[in-house]
Amino acid sequence: MPTEKLSITLSPKTLKFVDAYRKEHSLKSRTDVIEAALALLRETEHEAEISAAPEQDDLSDVDLSNRDARDEESR
Repeated sequence: MPTEKLSITLSPKTLKFVDAYRKEHSLKSRTDVIEAALALLRETEHEAEISAAPEQDDLSDVDLSNRDARDEESR
């Protein structure tokens, strides 16, 4: 997988958290920590998109009983 180098500036407090997280979760690098964080962001965005999408397959509130009678009335 091709990669690109990215340079970021973090506060000392954030960098301390990144390093602690890396050690606690046995990750090899700070890059792994950032990639894990971005994966969580993607997942959160995906879940938000799913919950915002209309339920197209949910027909539980549709009354299909006596359909023929309604069709006759509309003619």
